[in-house]
Amino acid sequence: MKNACLALAMISLLGSAVAPVRAQTPGFDAEACGWYIILGCSKSRTDARRQLVDMVGGGAGSRVINTSDLDGFNDGFYCVADGPYISQSHAGTVAWIEAVPDAYVKRGC
Repeated sequence: MKNACLALAMISLLGSAVAPVRAQTPGFDAEACGWYIILGCSKSRTDARRQLVDMVGGGAGSRVINTSDLDGFNDGFYCVADGPYISQSHAGTVAWIEAVPDAYVKRGC
């Protein structure tokens, strides 16, 4: 009985920690556009790559994008971005915004 109570106590304490996390859906919407989390931008590709390594170490999903290649972005910048995601709400639930206070979500095609 004591072991059963201990097991129930552990489950109640750890229950939220082991609950599955809802995955965000990467990809593009019906108009071939995607939502990107912008973590920082620079006029220099080299500086943007340095930011990428410093911020995220090149983690999955994050990369440097050339804004001249995406409609909806101002030309001439290199941005550290995560995405694309199929919707603004999917991109907005990713934890980058908590880790990088200046991060924002933007749609590009």
